[in-house]
Amino acid sequence: MLSEGDDQQDPIADAARGVLDGHIVLSRRLAEEGHYPAIDIEASISRVMPQVVSPDHLRLSQRFKQLWSRYQQSRDLISVGAYVAGGDADTDLAIARQPAMVKYLRQGLQDNENLGNSQVQLTAVFNPAAGG
Repeated sequence: MLSEGDDQQDPIADAARGVLDGHIVLSRRLAEEGHYPAIDIEASISRVMPQVVSPDHLRLSQRFKQLWSRYQQSRDLISVGAYVAGGDADTDLAIARQPAMVKYLRQGLQDNENLGNSQVQLTAVFNPAAGG
């Protein structure tokens, strides 16, 4: 389903999200930052993912989403230097892994990845020695 504009409260789009197995939300802010594909992973969801990926893949993707969200929630404090390291372990980890997370989420127009490579790269976000 494709809805026009940034209105997440559109009644038709809202009803469709309620019955679909998942949805991908594109972000104008991410696109304006040159982040492609401009997928807002905080607002996107897959209800079928637990049935089609390994438990380890699911665990890593959920942890990725948690850390991404933690960074986004603290983004303003971080950007003005008001966040003090050591205040929260998850925020500290999100800050440390942010470059790897952004690299994982970005893709060139001509690039493609298979599931195996994507899983290796996801593992590398949390364990740089794993490759990627």
